Amino acid sequence: MIIMIVMNSVHNQIDLNLLHIFEAVMMELNVSRAAERLNMTQPAVSHALRRLRRITNDDLFLKVPSGVSPTPKALELWEPIREGLIHIRQALSPPAFEPAASTQTFTLAAADYTVALFLPKLLPILAQTAPQINIRIVPNTNINAAKLLEQSEIDLAIGRFYRSTLRLRVQEVMCDRYVCIMRKDHPLARKKLTLKQYIKVNHILVTLTGEATGFIDEQLREIDLSRRIALTVNQFTLVPELVAGSDLISAMPSRMVERSPFQANLHITELPIKIAPAFLQIMWHERKQIDPAHEWMRAHLIAIAQELPTVSTL
Repeated sequence: MIIMIVMNSVHNQIDLNLLHIFEAVMMELNVSRAAERLNMTQPAVSHALRRLRRITNDDLFLKVPSGVSPTPKALELWEPIREGLIHIRQALSPPAFEPAASTQTFTLAAADYTVALFLPKLLPILAQTAPQINIRIVPNTNINAAKLLEQSEIDLAIGRFYRSTLRLRVQEVMCDRYVCIMRKDHPLARKKLTLKQYIKVNHILVTLTGEATGFIDEQLREIDLSRRIALTVNQFTLVPELVAGSDLISAMPSRMVERSPFQANLHITELPIKIAPAFLQIMWHERKQIDPAHEWMRAHLIAIAQELPTVSTL
């Protein structure tokens, strides 16, 4: 494949070093970071890009405040060049990974809800098969994950992602549903919750971005309704305790409620508005796609998600 690109597209004027540099710039979208990644000077990378521009008769990358942005031509070339380089590397140097001897550190971006689901299952696996691997958890706001992956500050992000790029891979691993929770003796716990009652009470909202609005509010606006968000927090695990001791109600992932020690103090009911299931996703950067250590970690996280108990019905 890569030979065909070289022969047909650029008439033997290009070499693998230029393709390697093109790949690094596409992954980093920043010439300075690409140079660091390649252990080259920035002028050397810039010189290589000028050669590529002459060969392809295209700018390939345009300057933007954060670095560079690929042109449509660069995006067109990206997939065949990337695939070709992957095949060449696999043929010349098959990667190896030994979990038992690895001292690698994996940095994961995840909310407390996700951490509570995955870490209790992951830690025993690491203890048995990879005791020297380290895990670092950083906050995931769902809007910062792509940037952290692009800048190589994290290895994986776990959450729900509405936007990604060509350089990011996303895989759905689990489905949950939202339920409405309130204290056991809340006035609304006596009968079926109606939409009219729902919008008149005060709510707790878990917001990872800090915004006092969520997907339920978007749906309410579509039917010209609104609710009062009396309290916002950035941790799912706080909510059951706060609800159990107040008149506030909240929409929560069912699995989080089932894991809470305050579940016995809660009334759990269906939401009076139809919402889509909550899909949990794992997202990683293209540069890690065939990294054996990364593949190993992804496989375990996916297996853990698939083995979680089915969400119970009300």
